[in-house]
Amino acid sequence: MVIRGTVHNGQIEFNSSLLAEGTQVIITPIQSTNIQDVPKPDLDGFKAEIQRIASLESESNYDDGFTGADHDKILYGN
Repeated sequence: MVIRGTVHNGQIEFNSSLLAEGTQVIITPIQSTNIQDVPKPDLDGFKAEIQRIASLESESNYDDGFTGADHDKILYGN
């Protein structure tokens, strides 16, 4: 889901009100007047999370013996 909005006086005004009160969101600017204002992404955090997900044995609620490594072998031949 994408909900657009605009910053006015330091507050984000959304174009619609589809979100329930208390909903947590991640804001990603689509336009900036100054490149220095855009925070750099936490690449180390992303890499750590990708490694954590890649190390999972199974993403299903039951153990069917089909691992993430098996999935990669089928898709990528690794």
